[in-house]
Amino acid sequence: MPRDHSATPDRRIILCGLTAAAAFGRAPDTRAQTPDPTADPTPIPLLANLFTRVGAAVTINDQGPWTFVIDTGAGSTSIADTLAARLRLQPLSPLTVHGITTATRTESVRVDQMQLGGLTFRDLRCPVLSRDQIGADGLLGLDVLGRFRLGFDVQRRAASLSVQGVRILMGGADMSTGSRLRDDSVRSTRGRFGQLLLTQTIVDGVPTAAFIDSGAQYSIGNEALRRAILTRRVESVRPDRQVLLYGVTGQSLSADLARVGEIRLGRARLGATPLLFADLHCFRTLDLADRPALLIGADLLGRFRRVTLDFPNNTVAFEGLRRQTTRTVEDALRG
Repeated sequence: MPRDHSATPDRRIILCGLTAAAAFGRAPDTRAQTPDPTADPTPIPLLANLFTRVGAAVTINDQGPWTFVIDTGAGSTSIADTLAARLRLQPLSPLTVHGITTATRTESVRVDQMQLGGLTFRDLRCPVLSRDQIGADGLLGLDVLGRFRLGFDVQRRAASLSVQGVRILMGGADMSTGSRLRDDSVRSTRGRFGQLLLTQTIVDGVPTAAFIDSGAQYSIGNEALRRAILTRRVESVRPDRQVLLYGVTGQSLSADLARVGEIRLGRARLGATPLLFADLHCFRTLDLADRPALLIGADLLGRFRRVTLDFPNNTVAFEGLRRQTTRTVEDALRG
């Protein structure tokens, strides 16, 4: 008998995942030491995110299965416009979707029943997004994911959801890692929309509020973080160039690329790391605009063999630190 997890619709939705559905052309290899403020920012593709390509087989109103991908930056589960039309889902009033640059009004639909493995979710209110933007049938957001322990197996490109003895495997691989979290898990608090805000993140000596967005290809710090670092080490955050980011709702935003000397996630030390810096709309939405904050994307998550977000216990475990194997933003800019 499937478990029933009814969901209350939430008008305050955040979708700050930065994946795009199509590459925006190869980036030119301009290696200027400082950005030209009069030049257009270099566009970068935000595709092939290791984590958002971990899909789950979902049935909706007993039809499917359809492929929904995991996005811990989304406060609400969303559905592609093509699937909503195909299933003739009941339209509801528009919702405000918070993207990377601004809030956008979008259509929403009612999902009477969604099944994921042995779990059933009822009465979901889902924003409708362009399939060309999200590149899947839908996104699984925190209204679903935030009830479970979510594990990413980076090497196997797999994920699992666990709750009360039920375990759902996603990505087509067996996650054989043990189920117990290590004692050095990073403590977290809950953000406005259910995000886990890590309380033990330090960037170049600056205590930083960080959250994991598995829908983002690259990690992004806010301007408050860069200013705080500048008071300590001016040379560590000199901008190398500007790049253009695209979000799932179609907006774009200019960001600066720079390198920091050290990032610490709990006890894990990542060393010198390229980061993007921009005042994203999602920082303001999460009340993080005025203090140092970091959105952790797939480039940093990919430094570990396994990452586990334990929502019920408000902890995050980073296990098996390894060499840089994921594509960094600097790699993307070199083409």
